[in-house]
This record gives sequence, C-alpha cells and structure tokens, in this order.
Amino acid sequence: MWIFLPLFISGQTQRIDKLRKELYSTNIEAQKVSVLLSLFQEARSMTSDSLLSYVTMAEKLTKPNTPEYFIANTYKGLYFLRIGDGSNALLLLDKLVNQIPKDDSRFFNAYMQILHARAVACVRNNRNKDAIQDGYTMLKLSDVKNSSAWKSRANLLLGYANMELLKYNVAIDYLHKCISLLNSDSLIAVNVYAYSNIASCFNNINQLDSAFKYIELAIKYGHQFEILSSLSNSLNIRADMYLKQKQNKLAMVDLEEALHYRKQAGDIIYIISDMAQLSEFYASIGQTKKGIQLANAGIETAREKKMLAKQIYLMNALAENYKVAGLRNEYEQVLLNIIALKDSLYQKNSADDIAGFEAKYQLQKKENIIIRQENKLAQNRYTTIGIIALLTFIFIASGLLYRNAQLKRQHKYEQQLMEQELLAKENLNKAMETERKRIAADMHDNLGAYAAAITNQIKLIKDKSVVYDFIVIKNLESNAASMVSQLSDTIWVLKNQELTLTNLADRFKSWMQKLMKSYPGIDYHFKETIEKEYNFSPVNALHIYYALTECVNNALQHSGCNEIVISFVSNNSVEIVVSDNGKGMHPFFSRIPDGNGIGHIKHRTYECGWKVRWVDNHPQGTNVVLSYTT
Repeated sequence: MWIFLPLFISGQTQRIDKLRKELYSTNIEAQKVSVLLSLFQEARSMTSDSLLSYVTMAEKLTKPNTPEYFIANTYKGLYFLRIGDGSNALLLLDKLVNQIPKDDSRFFNAYMQILHARAVACVRNNRNKDAIQDGYTMLKLSDVKNSSAWKSRANLLLGYANMELLKYNVAIDYLHKCISLLNSDSLIAVNVYAYSNIASCFNNINQLDSAFKYIELAIKYGHQFEILSSLSNSLNIRADMYLKQKQNKLAMVDLEEALHYRKQAGDIIYIISDMAQLSEFYASIGQTKKGIQLANAGIETAREKKMLAKQIYLMNALAENYKVAGLRNEYEQVLLNIIALKDSLYQKNSADDIAGFEAKYQLQKKENIIIRQENKLAQNRYTTIGIIALLTFIFIASGLLYRNAQLKRQHKYEQQLMEQELLAKENLNKAMETERKRIAADMHDNLGAYAAAITNQIKLIKDKSVVYDFIVIKNLESNAASMVSQLSDTIWVLKNQELTLTNLADRFKSWMQKLMKSYPGIDYHFKETIEKEYNFSPVNALHIYYALTECVNNALQHSGCNEIVISFVSNNSVEIVVSDNGKGMHPFFSRIPDGNGIGHIKHRTYECGWKVRWVDNHPQGTNVVLSYTT
C-alpha cells in the first residue's frame, strides 16, 4: 500500500566513487562543475550530508543566474525536503521559479528540474493540487519542445500526486503513459520509480498478478542501475504483497534487505512509510503491542511534519493492530480519525480544481499542435523564397488562407467550448437544486415525525396527564438522539460534492461500532473487497446508508440471530450483503405486507437506482443483497 517517488535516499555506489575520484583529481573549475552535475544525478543513492557538501561546493563554483547555478540551488531545496524542512524547501524553490529566465532555451532543463522539485515538495506539504498544476505545466512545455524525457517524468509526477490522493486508477493511467515512453536505459534509470509506483497501485486495488509483474521489473532495474532508494522502496512494496498472500517468511527477507539499503537514509517520508509497513507486519504476526507503539510514534512524526496522507497510512496500520488486539473502542476512534483526515485531504485538493487543470492542459495541447504546424509552414516559406519569387508568393498566399481557416476553426472550437461550459454549469445547477429539494424533503419527513413526537410528549408532561413521567422523558431522550443522528448523517453527505464507496463503508463501520455496544451478545464482522472505486451523489449515498442501517436494525430486532456479517464488494458492479444466522425469512414472505422496515429499504434503493433482494442464508438466516451496476 506504500507510495514512492524518486526522492533521494542515501547509500554509496561504484558510480558515485568513480565521480568523487574525478572531482578531487582536477583543479579546473569547469570540469569540477560538470562532475558535480553528474553527482547530482546520483543523489538518490547518497547520504543527505554528502548531498549538502556537493551543493555547497557547486554554489561556490557556479556563476549566479546560470543554468548550473539554478540546478545547484534546486538540489539545495531537495536537501531541505529530505531532512523534513518542507517550508524552507518550498520557499527556495518558489524563489527559483520566479527568478529563472523562462523564455531562454538554455535554461529549459534547469527550469523543468525546478518545477519537478517544487511539485515533489508540494506533495510532501499536502498541496497535491499545486503539484498537479506543475505537472501539467511540465507536460505542456515538453510538448512544445517534443521532449520525451521530460514528458515521461511529468507523467510519473502526475501518477505520484494522484496516488497520494488515493486515486489509484487515475495514477495507473499516467504511469502507463510514462512507461510507454521509456525506450532507453537512461530513461528507465531516471524513471525507475514508475515500475514500483504502478506495482503499488495494482497492490492497493488487489490486482496482485500485475503488481508482481511490475515490482520484479522495479527490483531488476534498481540492481542494474545501482539506485538504492528504488531497491529499498520496491522490496518494501513486495513485502506488503507477500503479507497479503500469508508468506511471512518471504516478507521478512524483503523487509530486512530493504532495511539494509535504508540504513543511511535521511528522507523522513520514507522513514514514516517504513514504520507504517513494519507496524502492519507486527499486526499480521500478532505482535500488536509493538505494532501499536511503532504506529503511534510514526503518527506523531507525521503530524509534526504536517503530512496528512502519511497520517492516514499510519492510522490504517494502527487500526489493524487495534482490531487484531480486540480493542474495539480504540479501533472505533481511529476509524473516526481516518474519516476526518480523509475529509481534510479532500478539501485541500478539490477535484474540481484538478479537473480544471486537465481541461486547460488539453486546450493548450491543441494550441501547441497549431503552433508547430505554423512553424513548419514558416520554415517552408523561408526556403521557398530563395528559389523563386512566384512560388514564394503562391506559398505565402496559401499559408495565409490556411491560417485564416485555422483561426476560424479555432474560434468555432472556442465558441463550442464556451457553450458546453455554460450548458454544463446549467445542468450542474439544476442537479444541485434537485438534490437540495430531495434532501430537504427527506429531512422534513424524518425530522418532522421526531419533532411532532417531542412536542406531544412535552405537552403531556406540562398537562401532567400521565403518571409515567419517566417513560415519557426516556422517549424524549430517544427522539432527540434520533434527530441529532439524522442531522449528523445529513451534514456528513452535504460536506462533499460526491462520496466514494470507501467513504460509505467507513461511515457505516463507525455507526455499526456504536450500535453494537448495546448488543454484547451478538458478534459482527466486516468483509471488504473494493477493487474498483465508485462515486455517488450525496443523496444516493444517504439513501444506501439508511437502507443498510434499516437492514441491520431488522436483523437485530426480528431475526433472533447471534451473528451479523456485512460485506462490501466492488469490481464491475457493487454488491453489499447484510447476512444474519437468525430464524430466516417468513415462508409466505412474498405475500405479507412490507413490515419491519422492508418497504423503507425498497423505497431507498429504488430512489437511487439500486436493487435489493432477500435470499435464504443456508443453513439458517437471511441475506439482504443490495446491488448496483453502472
């Protein structure tokens, strides 16, 4: 489940030794600068102190405002990032972006390195939206220069940023694009993390065959090119995959080998990731005390460094340890903390803004194609002028006509784009108004009944027309609590523009944890196999949430069961099953009225386009199956 990008860990290789000897064997400043730039390329396999010493040397030898000067300062920013000083890293890299000449082709590679480094720093500081914007800028510039090297690095960066947002399918698309461009050893060496990252994505969506295919390539290239950070990351990912297959011995071998390569590491993000993975390993072998202690230490470090995404990973490991240890109250609290952190991460990185960057990039890409076509026409025109004036005149005239046609098409395209945007906004407003009315009606129906009951019970107390004041007060308390719960659930969905199946599962688990405290004699279990993520509107998510709660309440109140199992499964469709081992369905179920909330469940599922059916759970009990197909 761990995510990595080529950010420089420590170590020592033969290649570094060779470059160090060259550095100290020459007194010519120009040669020293050239060797230092080559050493920066090996920064992924050297210590933080070594990187700082080479950066300091380069600052003294390079002239201000030269490409070499900007590259040296870029690696200074990456040094800050490696020691956990993300604020100073961003300050320096933002300064370099503003200072570097952007229209001078001599500075192209230096400018792209700065953008890449700043995007990495943004991800580390939970500014994934800004990182994605820099990634699209890199794609645009690499299109203009027709640079497959930088295009591959831009796609790797966009894959990494989306992985940090847990958008694994989107990340896989970008990483596939990156790998398709790697047609030489030099490009593979620079982008070797594409193989470990895509393996991590497939691992997270439980496609282990693809995950093993790419992780073996990542380990192979890590050895071949002596990239110690890649080896360490890849071995940790493969260890996680072995754990899923219950191959603990193989996992331990990989973890120990990864630790060997990580000994001199100075990058705090990888230290935190390793702590989370080791904590999960402790949970898998039952050593939960060690796992809890390690996860809490990692959470404290991640919180101090303000790394929201890493806090989520560590809390998942902590929750797993609590679950294995049977500490239900602690497990419930961690689940609530994970939900809050996911909401915070979502708000920091609005999906609408990221989609806007994608649209701008696609528009700019079309404009770049037109620019390249115009440049080609201009070159042909200049060549023709030297041959004959008449042909030059004809060619220029043809070029002008072509350009005019292109401009007309461009204008028509822009007009169509504006019309589409206006139509999309209008449809969005209509959809939002419809959603608002549906939620308002739902709240009126549900909260109105509770409010009427409370009003009537207060009237009874004031009139003193009943002798059972204690019973009336208990009913008041129950109705008030139901209203608060209803409002809490409604606010939960309204905070988000859309909710994923994972969000729904997490919320339902939290509700179930609280409810089952009142039923100590009944066991309950969750099964979750979410291979493909689905997004739902707030109203539809609320409908399914309430339908599930009604299914559980029916089982608790009417089935006489002592065990309930809830499973969430998604691949090409979604299926949620609530199973109990109670007395089963009424033999004349199809002919009796929709009592016990059955009508409520049918109404909820019908409103959001889902299907529901009741099936015998042999040898005893009932399965309530809620299914959804796009």
